Amino acid sequence: MTNKTPTVSHVTLVACNGVLGTSLGITTDLYALLSNLMKFNGKDFTIELVSVNGEPILTQGDLTVQIHKGIDDIEETQLVMIPPFWGDIEATLKQQNNFIHWLQKQYKNGAILVAHATAVFFLAEAGLLNGKRSTTHWMYINKLEKNYPKINVCRQQHITAEDNIYCSAGLSSAMDLGLHLIEHLWGKKLAKILEDNFVADFRRGYESPLIDFDGEKHHGDKIVLKIQQWMELNFTKSTDLETLSKRFEISLRSLKRRFKIATGETPLGYQQRLRIEKAKILLKADALAISQVSHAVGYEDISYFGSLFKRTTGLTPNQFRKTAHSKNSTYLA
Repeated sequence: MTNKTPTVSHVTLVACNGVLGTSLGITTDLYALLSNLMKFNGKDFTIELVSVNGEPILTQGDLTVQIHKGIDDIEETQLVMIPPFWGDIEATLKQQNNFIHWLQKQYKNGAILVAHATAVFFLAEAGLLNGKRSTTHWMYINKLEKNYPKINVCRQQHITAEDNIYCSAGLSSAMDLGLHLIEHLWGKKLAKILEDNFVADFRRGYESPLIDFDGEKHHGDKIVLKIQQWMELNFTKSTDLETLSKRFEISLRSLKRRFKIATGETPLGYQQRLRIEKAKILLKADALAISQVSHAVGYEDISYFGSLFKRTTGLTPNQFRKTAHSKNSTYLA
C-alpha cells in the first residue's frame, strides 16, 4: 500500500442497516453537488452508494434507502467513505464480515478510507488502524481503546489523519473533514464553492487539532485558526510564508503579526512543533528507523532533525524512544 494520494474519480459510500440518516444525507448531497461541478468542468467523477449485500438499507429512523450495488460489484475505488451507524457494535461487525475483507483489499490497492464516529470500528476490526491515531464518538471511545489496544486513541481530537486513513468523532467534525478532503483532492476553488453554497451554516471555530499538542486555539482569530488547521494537515510540506499568505489571502506582514499575537509563536515555530509531536508518535511506535522518522515528518537532513528534536525535548530521538519504551514496560508490569 502506498501513502501517495491517488487521483480520485471514483468514490464509494458504504452504508449498513442502522446508518444515521442525517450523516448519510449530508454526505450524499455534498458529493452530488461535487459531482455536478466536476462534470460541468468536463471531469470524470462517479459516486456510488453501496451496501454489503447489494440490498436496500434501513436507517436508524426506519427510512428505506435504495442503493446502487453491493461491495462485490466495486472492484476498485479511490475513496471509501463510511457513515456512522447506531446500535450494537459487535453484532454489526459480525454481520458485515465481508465488508472487513473488502476494506483491507481497497486500502491495499491505495484507496483513501474515511470513517465517521461508530464507523471507525470497521477500520479497527480490519486492523487498519493498528499503530495509527484514531478517534470516534465520545460515547464509544472507551470501547475503542479497550477492544483495540494497538490503536493510538486520541481522546481530545475530533479528527485524525494518518497514512490515507481519516477518522472523525461526529457530525460537525465530519463536515470539517469533508471540506478538507475536497480541497485536498480536488482543489481549493471547488471546496470554496461547496462551502459557500452548501455548508455555510456549519461554519464554526476550529478547535480539534489533528496532532494532539497544546497549540493555542482559543484566540478567536478565524484566519489564524484556518491556517493552523491547514498546517496540522500538511505539516510535512515545505511551505514558505509567502505561499501560505497567498493561499489564505492575507498579506505576509499581517500573517506574521496575527499568527504571533494569536498563538504566541511564529508560523515556523508552530510547524516545527507539529513535526516534533508527530516524530514522538512515530518513535513510540518503534516501527521506523530514526532516519525514516526524520523523512516522515518533513526533514531530509537527519542531523538537523536530531538537533532540533533534542533542543525541543531535551533528549535525542533514540533516547526518547528508549525512555518511552521503558515507561510502557513499567506500566504494563
